[in-house]
Amino acid sequence: MPLAIFDLDGTLVDQEGAAREWARRFVQTWSLAPDACDLISAALAERRPKDEVFAGIVRRYALPVPAEDVWADYRGQMPGLVRCSDEDRAALIDLRSAGWSIGIVTNGMVDSQAGKIRATGLSELVDGWVVSSEIGVRKPEPEIFHELARRLDVALDGWMIGDSLDMDVAGGRRVGLRTAWITTDSAPSSGPAPTFAAPTVADAVQLILA
Repeated sequence: MPLAIFDLDGTLVDQEGAAREWARRFVQTWSLAPDACDLISAALAERRPKDEVFAGIVRRYALPVPAEDVWADYRGQMPGLVRCSDEDRAALIDLRSAGWSIGIVTNGMVDSQAGKIRATGLSELVDGWVVSSEIGVRKPEPEIFHELARRLDVALDGWMIGDSLDMDVAGGRRVGLRTAWITTDSAPSSGPAPTFAAPTVADAVQLILA
Protein backbone atom coordinates (compact mmCIF):
# COMPACT_ATOMS: atom_id res chain seq x y z
CA MET A 1 0.00 0.00 0.00
CA PRO A 2 1.59 3.34 -1.03
CA LEU A 3 2.19 5.97 1.63
CA ALA A 4 1.45 9.69 1.46
CA ILE A 5 3.00 11.75 4.27
CA PHE A 6 1.83 15.31 4.85
CA ASP A 7 3.25 18.20 6.78
CA LEU A 8 0.70 20.00 8.98
CA ASP A 9 1.36 23.74 9.38
CA GLY A 10 1.25 25.62 6.09
CA THR A 11 0.31 22.44 4.26
CA LEU A 12 -2.84 20.82 5.61
CA VAL A 13 -3.82 23.76 7.82
CA ASP A 14 -3.62 27.52 7.39
CA GLN A 15 -1.06 28.21 10.10
CA GLU A 16 -0.31 31.74 8.89
CA GLY A 17 -3.92 32.89 9.06
CA ALA A 18 -4.42 31.30 12.47
CA ALA A 19 -1.24 32.86 13.84
CA ARG A 20 -2.34 36.26 12.64
CA GLU A 21 -5.68 35.89 14.39
CA TRP A 22 -3.89 34.90 17.61
CA ALA A 23 -1.63 37.95 17.23
CA ARG A 24 -4.67 40.20 16.75
CA ARG A 25 -6.24 38.90 19.94
CA PHE A 26 -2.95 39.17 21.82
CA VAL A 27 -2.45 42.78 20.76
CA GLN A 28 -5.99 43.59 21.86
CA THR A 29 -5.56 41.86 25.23
CA TRP A 30 -2.36 43.76 26.04
CA SER A 31 -3.46 47.06 24.43
CA LEU A 32 -0.38 47.15 22.22
CA ALA A 33 0.23 49.57 19.35
CA PRO A 34 -1.65 48.73 16.11
CA ASP A 35 1.54 47.83 14.22
CA ALA A 36 2.31 45.15 16.82
CA CYS A 37 -0.02 42.70 15.06
CA ASP A 38 2.08 42.75 11.87
CA LEU A 39 5.34 42.50 13.81
CA ILE A 40 4.17 39.60 15.97
CA SER A 41 2.67 37.79 12.97
CA ALA A 42 5.99 38.10 11.13
CA ALA A 43 7.87 36.75 14.14
CA LEU A 44 5.53 33.77 14.40
CA ALA A 45 6.16 32.96 10.72
CA GLU A 46 9.91 32.68 11.24
CA ARG A 47 11.30 29.16 11.02
CA ARG A 48 13.07 29.10 14.37
CA PRO A 49 12.29 27.60 17.79
CA LYS A 50 9.09 29.04 19.20
CA ASP A 51 10.56 29.49 22.68
CA GLU A 52 12.96 32.02 21.15
CA VAL A 53 10.10 33.73 19.30
CA PHE A 54 7.98 34.20 22.42
CA ALA A 55 10.94 35.29 24.51
CA GLY A 56 11.54 37.96 21.90
CA ILE A 57 7.88 39.09 21.95
CA VAL A 58 7.84 39.40 25.74
CA ARG A 59 11.13 41.27 25.72
CA ARG A 60 10.17 43.64 22.89
CA TYR A 61 6.93 44.74 24.55
CA ALA A 62 8.20 44.52 28.16
CA LEU A 63 5.29 42.32 29.16
CA PRO A 64 4.90 41.36 32.84
CA VAL A 65 4.42 37.68 32.05
CA PRO A 66 6.80 34.76 31.47
CA ALA A 67 7.44 33.88 27.83
CA GLU A 68 6.51 30.29 28.68
CA ASP A 69 3.00 31.40 29.63
CA VAL A 70 2.55 33.30 26.36
CA TRP A 71 3.74 30.27 24.40
CA ALA A 72 1.34 28.02 26.34
CA ASP A 73 -1.54 30.40 25.54
CA TYR A 74 -0.61 30.29 21.86
CA ARG A 75 -0.49 26.50 21.82
CA GLY A 76 -3.81 26.32 23.64
CA GLN A 77 -5.61 28.61 21.22
CA MET A 78 -4.18 27.41 17.91
CA PRO A 79 -6.21 24.19 17.58
CA GLY A 80 -9.37 26.30 17.53
CA LEU A 81 -7.99 28.82 15.04
CA VAL A 82 -6.51 26.68 12.25
CA ARG A 83 -8.59 25.54 9.29
CA CYS A 84 -8.24 22.84 6.64
CA SER A 85 -9.92 23.68 3.34
CA ASP A 86 -12.79 21.58 2.03
CA GLU A 87 -10.81 20.94 -1.16
CA ASP A 88 -7.85 19.53 0.75
CA ARG A 89 -10.10 17.39 2.93
CA ALA A 90 -11.74 15.96 -0.20
CA ALA A 91 -8.30 15.22 -1.62
CA LEU A 92 -7.40 13.12 1.42
CA ILE A 93 -10.63 11.19 1.01
CA ASP A 94 -9.76 10.56 -2.64
CA LEU A 95 -6.33 9.26 -1.66
CA ARG A 96 -7.79 6.87 0.86
CA SER A 97 -10.36 5.67 -1.65
CA ALA A 98 -7.50 4.92 -4.04
CA GLY A 99 -5.88 2.66 -1.45
CA TRP A 100 -3.23 4.95 0.01
CA SER A 101 -2.08 5.05 3.61
CA ILE A 102 -2.00 8.64 4.87
CA GLY A 103 0.09 10.06 7.69
CA ILE A 104 1.19 13.39 9.13
CA VAL A 105 4.72 14.23 10.23
CA THR A 106 5.02 17.58 11.98
CA ASN A 107 7.54 19.48 14.05
CA GLY A 108 6.18 21.08 17.19
CA MET A 109 4.67 20.37 20.59
CA VAL A 110 2.24 17.49 21.03
CA ASP A 111 -0.51 19.51 22.74
CA SER A 112 -0.71 22.03 19.93
CA GLN A 113 -0.09 19.80 16.92
CA ALA A 114 -2.25 16.85 17.96
CA GLY A 115 -4.90 19.36 19.04
CA LYS A 116 -4.95 20.86 15.55
CA ILE A 117 -5.23 17.43 13.94
CA ARG A 118 -8.20 16.52 16.10
CA ALA A 119 -9.94 19.91 16.07
CA THR A 120 -9.91 20.12 12.27
CA GLY A 121 -11.18 16.57 11.85
CA LEU A 122 -7.97 15.49 10.15
CA SER A 123 -7.72 12.69 12.70
CA GLU A 124 -10.62 11.02 10.88
CA LEU A 125 -8.99 11.41 7.46
CA VAL A 126 -5.47 10.10 8.16
CA ASP A 127 -4.16 6.81 9.51
CA GLY A 128 -1.76 8.29 12.06
CA TRP A 129 0.77 10.99 12.85
CA VAL A 130 4.07 11.73 14.56
CA VAL A 131 4.87 14.98 16.37
CA SER A 132 8.54 15.77 16.82
CA SER A 133 8.37 16.46 20.57
CA GLU A 134 7.00 12.94 21.13
CA ILE A 135 10.19 11.29 19.98
CA GLY A 136 12.80 14.02 20.34
CA VAL A 137 13.55 14.08 16.61
CA ARG A 138 12.57 16.83 14.16
CA LYS A 139 12.25 16.92 10.41
CA PRO A 140 14.32 16.62 8.28
CA GLU A 141 15.92 13.80 10.31
CA PRO A 142 15.11 10.36 8.83
CA GLU A 143 13.98 8.80 12.11
CA ILE A 144 10.75 10.80 12.28
CA PHE A 145 9.68 9.44 8.89
CA HIS A 146 10.66 5.89 9.84
CA GLU A 147 8.65 6.24 13.06
CA LEU A 148 5.50 7.08 11.10
CA ALA A 149 5.97 4.07 8.82
CA ARG A 150 6.40 1.86 11.90
CA ARG A 151 3.23 3.21 13.48
CA LEU A 152 1.23 2.64 10.32
CA ASP A 153 2.93 -0.71 9.67
CA VAL A 154 3.68 0.16 6.06
CA ALA A 155 6.79 0.48 3.94
CA LEU A 156 8.38 3.92 3.74
CA ASP A 157 7.58 4.18 0.05
CA GLY A 158 5.62 6.99 -1.54
CA TRP A 159 5.44 10.77 -1.18
CA MET A 160 6.23 13.55 1.26
CA ILE A 161 4.05 16.64 0.76
CA GLY A 162 4.91 19.89 2.54
CA ASP A 163 5.61 23.60 2.32
CA SER A 164 9.23 23.60 3.52
CA LEU A 165 12.13 22.80 1.21
CA ASP A 166 14.51 22.39 4.15
CA MET A 167 12.25 20.24 6.34
CA ASP A 168 9.76 18.45 4.08
CA VAL A 169 11.45 18.16 0.70
CA ALA A 170 14.94 17.58 2.11
CA GLY A 171 13.66 15.14 4.72
CA GLY A 172 11.54 13.21 2.24
CA ARG A 173 14.41 12.91 -0.20
CA ARG A 174 16.73 11.63 2.53
CA VAL A 175 14.50 8.59 3.06
CA GLY A 176 13.87 7.94 -0.63
CA LEU A 177 10.42 9.51 -0.96
CA ARG A 178 9.22 11.53 -3.90
CA THR A 179 8.32 15.04 -2.83
CA ALA A 180 5.66 17.63 -3.53
CA TRP A 181 6.43 21.20 -2.49
CA ILE A 182 3.33 23.20 -1.53
CA THR A 183 4.06 26.72 -2.73
CA THR A 184 2.89 29.48 -5.02
CA ASP A 185 6.47 30.00 -6.23
CA SER A 186 7.28 28.74 -9.69
CA ALA A 187 10.53 27.04 -8.71
CA PRO A 188 12.90 26.93 -5.73
CA SER A 189 15.68 29.51 -5.93
CA SER A 190 17.88 27.35 -3.73
CA GLY A 191 17.75 24.21 -1.66
CA PRO A 192 16.69 20.66 -2.57
CA ALA A 193 14.57 20.27 -5.68
CA PRO A 194 11.14 18.65 -5.20
CA THR A 195 9.65 16.15 -7.62
CA PHE A 196 7.09 18.84 -8.40
CA ALA A 197 5.54 21.96 -6.90
CA ALA A 198 1.82 22.64 -6.43
CA PRO A 199 -0.13 25.52 -4.88
CA THR A 200 -2.37 23.36 -2.66
CA VAL A 201 -2.63 19.89 -1.21
CA ALA A 202 -5.62 19.23 -3.49
CA ASP A 203 -3.55 20.10 -6.56
CA ALA A 204 -0.66 17.92 -5.36
CA VAL A 205 -2.95 14.94 -4.77
CA GLN A 206 -4.41 15.27 -8.26
CA LEU A 207 -0.91 15.05 -9.73
CA ILE A 208 0.07 12.14 -7.52
CA LEU A 209 -3.04 10.14 -8.40
CA ALA A 210 -2.53 10.91 -12.09
